[in-house]
This record gives sequence, structure tokens and C-alpha cells, in this order.
Amino acid sequence: MQQQHYDVIIGGGAMNGLTLALTLDTLSASRLRIAVIEKRQRSQQQGVGFDSRCVALSDGTCRKLKRIRFDQQQTLWDRVQTFAEPIKQVHVSERGHSGIVEINAAEMHLTQLGVVVALQNMGDTFTAALANKANIDFISPYFIQQIDYGTDQIAVTLDNQMRLTGKLLVAADGSDSQIAQLAGIACNEEFDYQQSAIIANVITSMPHQGRAFERFTPEGPIALLPMADNMMSLVFCTKTPEALLALDNQSFLQQLQQRFGWRLGKFQSVSKRYAYPLKLKRSTALIGNRLALVGNAAQTLHPVAGQGFNLGIRDVFALAEAIINAQEIGSAEMLQQYQQHRLQDQQRIIGLTTNLVQIFSNELLPLQVLRNLGLTALSHCSALRHTFVQPTLGRI
Repeated sequence: MQQQHYDVIIGGGAMNGLTLALTLDTLSASRLRIAVIEKRQRSQQQGVGFDSRCVALSDGTCRKLKRIRFDQQQTLWDRVQTFAEPIKQVHVSERGHSGIVEINAAEMHLTQLGVVVALQNMGDTFTAALANKANIDFISPYFIQQIDYGTDQIAVTLDNQMRLTGKLLVAADGSDSQIAQLAGIACNEEFDYQQSAIIANVITSMPHQGRAFERFTPEGPIALLPMADNMMSLVFCTKTPEALLALDNQSFLQQLQQRFGWRLGKFQSVSKRYAYPLKLKRSTALIGNRLALVGNAAQTLHPVAGQGFNLGIRDVFALAEAIINAQEIGSAEMLQQYQQHRLQDQQRIIGLTTNLVQIFSNELLPLQVLRNLGLTALSHCSALRHTFVQPTLGRI
């Protein structure tokens, strides 16, 4: 049986796992030996890691990417910003009500509130970055089949019978983490939103001009994020995904137009559509015996306000700093420090996203009135807008 030793073993080779590997490589004075285990070949990661979908990176996440080396001359952000589409303004409204809030980057003293990136481009960038890192091994297409614990190390056996030992194992393998299950850490379904998100790209007759939109409807929010070539990334939350997926493209666009309105003109075309159910899931612990959970392995959120991925990146950086500062990598003291550091941020963002969905999905007349008054107050008060926006910028 082939066996290799590493300082850190990362299970999951999508954005969280690879960001952690590159962050550790940048921050560590001594080059840590790192293994990244990914169960899919890069070309087979459709719908899982790097594909045609997009993700919004908050201002705080962009700042963190500036701290990661791509090579000796460039940071990871230097490469990402070549294909990133800036978000200059966020437009928030509710269907059937007059309250509208516009949040501008200039008002927040920023050049941009965040950016939108295609996951395929991010995948290509990470692949190029790893080519320069002899201390990082990307091992695929394999998955962790067994975990064994020792007093001063952890060992994993892959499905090809390769055995790896390390000081710390990181679960970065997404929602319903197989690694967490092997370690006996449960994932609780804390709330079923009774919604599904339909994901697609659309083209509108009017240019987006760097604007992102969050449109609340009784069935769920509709988000549109600016992309290159005047495309927009659509997240259409609905209680009736099967009916909408069954429609032809033109009929689907008509339904979207009816719910969203005409602020971007006419919806002209739509790409292939995907749907997934929306549930709040949270692991019972962020740590185990020489084990740490990050990203969707730790918590899976509703996509409203685009907070899930950015929360995961903060997990990654907190864990990387705990590793670098630890007297012993993987020790109980190090892991407790990581968990305590992350719980408050996790609870705050879960509360923010869940409350937004519940408040705007409730059709009781008093709540409708209060929502409209709240949006109107936000639209007229700069101080309130600053307070509302700060948690979403992800600067922790």
C-alpha cells in the first residue's frame, strides 16, 4: 500500500479547498506539505465545482485574494480581476410594492461592492497556480474512504487504497460532507425554505451597467448578477421549480419577466437551467479529532444576498491563520481556537439570510406594510444603508 505524509490533507478540490491550499502556501514561512483530494476530474466537475455557473465575491473576499500569491510576481487577485465583472450598484425591490433601495459602491467609498466570476475561469486560475507549487499535491479522481486516528496524526485511505497521513484533515467537500460523516459529525437540516433555486444565465435587451438586482417575491427572491458580454447570472428562487423547468425557453422568460419586471428591458435568451432545493444545513461541530470543517461542509445557506461562499472563504482564512500560528498543527487547542473564532460570524450570517427570506416570504398585510416602510426608510437614509450593507461586505 502506497503511503505519503503531509502537514495538511484537504478533502475537496473546488474553490474552498484550493483557496485554503494556496493561502497556507502563502502564509507559511516553511513550505507546508499539502495534499488536496478531489473525487472528480476537473473536466467532470459540472454542477459541483468549476463549471459555467458564477459566484459573487464580496469586497472582503476580493481583499483576501490580494493576500494570496499566484506566483512570485502576481497575487491571485491580479489574475482573477482580469475576468471578474465589477458590481457597482445593488438594486433591491419587492414585487407589488413601491419601496426601492439602491446601494452604490461610491457611497460606501469603494470602487466596487464586489465582483462576479465564472467558476470555470476560477478553476483554470487555480490549476495554473498549482502548477507552480511543488509542495501541493492535487490527487484525483479519488475520495477518502476511511479515516484512522493516531495520537499525533490522522490517516486517510483513498478508494484506490492509497494511504495518506497528516497532522490535520480538512473537510472542504461541500454540503452533506462525506468526510464529516466518516468522522461522526452530523449535519442537521435546521430549516426547509420550501423553495428551490433555478440557476441559469440570461441576456437582457438593456445593458446591466455593473448593476446587481435582488427582487423579493412571495415565492422567493430573484437575483441577477452582472457578467461579461452583457450576460447576467440568474438565481430564481421558487416554490414550483418543476413547472418552471418544464417550460420552453420563451415561456420561462415570460414567467421571469412577469415576476422581475422591466428594469433591464426584455429578457431575450436563457441558458440551460438547473435547480436545487434550498435548506439551511449546519454541522453539529466545526471540528473533530484533528479535523476541521470549512465552507458548505460546515454550513449551507440560502443564496439570498450571496453570502454562502463568502462565509466559507472566511472559514478558510481563519483556519489558515490558526494553522500558521499553532504550536502544533491539528492540536485540540488550535482547533478550539478556530471554532470559537468562526461561530459568531456563522450565526450572524445565518440569522441575516434566514430572516430576510422569512420576512419577505410572509404575505400577512402588516408585514407587507412594514417591509415597504423599511425599504423606503433605507432608500432615504444613508446611515441605515451603511448599517444594512456592512455585514454583507465580508471584511472580517
